Amino acid sequence: MRHPCLVLIFLIIGLIACKKIKTERPPCSDAEVFIPIDTSYLSTPLIIPTHLIEDKLNQVIGKVLREDPDFEHLNADGEKEGLKMKISRLGAIKVHWKNNVARYQAPLQVLIEKQIISSNVMPALENLALKTAFSLRLIFETTLDLGTDWQLKPKTRFVSFEWLSEVKALGGLIDIKKIVERRIYKTMPDVLRNMDDTIRNGIHIDRVMRRVWKKIQRPLLINRNAPLVWLKIHPIQFEMGKITTKDGNLMVQGRLSATTETILGDTPVYTVLNRLPPLIKHPTLPDTAFLYIRTEIPYDQINTVLNENLIGKTFPVSGRRIKIKSAKIWGCGDNLFLQLLVTGGVKGDVYFQGKPVYEPSTQTISIQNFDFEVHTAEVLLSSADWLLHSTFKAQMQTALSIPLQTQIVKIPDAIIQGIENGRAGKKMDVQIDAWDFRPQKITVQPNALTALIIVHAKVRIELERLGKN
Repeated sequence: MRHPCLVLIFLIIGLIACKKIKTERPPCSDAEVFIPIDTSYLSTPLIIPTHLIEDKLNQVIGKVLREDPDFEHLNADGEKEGLKMKISRLGAIKVHWKNNVARYQAPLQVLIEKQIISSNVMPALENLALKTAFSLRLIFETTLDLGTDWQLKPKTRFVSFEWLSEVKALGGLIDIKKIVERRIYKTMPDVLRNMDDTIRNGIHIDRVMRRVWKKIQRPLLINRNAPLVWLKIHPIQFEMGKITTKDGNLMVQGRLSATTETILGDTPVYTVLNRLPPLIKHPTLPDTAFLYIRTEIPYDQINTVLNENLIGKTFPVSGRRIKIKSAKIWGCGDNLFLQLLVTGGVKGDVYFQGKPVYEPSTQTISIQNFDFEVHTAEVLLSSADWLLHSTFKAQMQTALSIPLQTQIVKIPDAIIQGIENGRAGKKMDVQIDAWDFRPQKITVQPNALTALIIVHAKVRIELERLGKN
């Protein structure tokens, strides 16, 4: 060989320029990591528009309020008055609120026939009676409350009445106004009792809340990209605070305590607790929602972005160049592992590991304690120790910054969309304002990174339907 020294020089340069290393993927267990989630509290004013209550009252309180069809009717004292009477509503009931007290008025028409002579005395004069018709307006107040059994507890009182027409009989010869007034006051306890019974038996809050209790346990789809991600709510109890008024509508302070979880898959498997727990009552409740929500970032999604940013890129390192051919990240225990297939100054697989943490200032997940994996460090120490002490590790740590903001901003719309797509959304309008997201903990899972996020929000729910009885 003519130039043995020259060949030897090129061989040495080649060995120095591209050092091939042989590393192994670190062993890892696929055991699931349990993530405890604290109780969430959804405190929200429930707005019940007055027109819904008016419609319901006009439905359950019929047009004919009372009818005594013959003269044989007995009064409260067991006496036969020889009086026929029919009381009918002339118009719709209108409600005005003051806190939990509803004041409403009902214009009424009253038809009265007073028997002059008993048919037992003179059968031929059975139809001889004084007849009159008149109208008046009665004003009532009903205080509403709910029992721990979710039964409505109305308490109605008579406020006053107003004459809308004269009360005369036999061409004005007889004024029976005092008779009617005595009749009204005497029968009012029965009227009030019947009104409370009608309201209580006609408006079933327990049935409405039982349906809500079941429906909120249906998973909400919060990520439509494969794999589908569902938010599952596990309700614990309902609580009620003040009943007051806002903008002329009834407003009930309510709070739902629950835990949440995310479920992956096209058809999530879940169970429903059917029993509605007793209502817990408080003098007042806060008006801020406080939720714990888990959001997951699959490693496949991270690896797609990672490869877009790294594959084909060349990094200058200690006077050499390292080109990245592929990159892959996965979780093991509480560590993230990064595998890089590189060429150039080093050829082969290089493994890193570190712990993910959330950086509030940038809303990203960064990697702390980031370093070469133990076996990789041992191999490099004996063959390419220059790489151990280079800036390559810091460059890769920067490349592993994972933005979480895109995951967070999807949550409000996803929750609202899930409610509106469900049957519950057809009966209520949900408005969520003043979102404040505070990721608390990043957990490594076998298939994804999980972020536990605390959500503070102002939530307002307005019923659009009271539902069927």
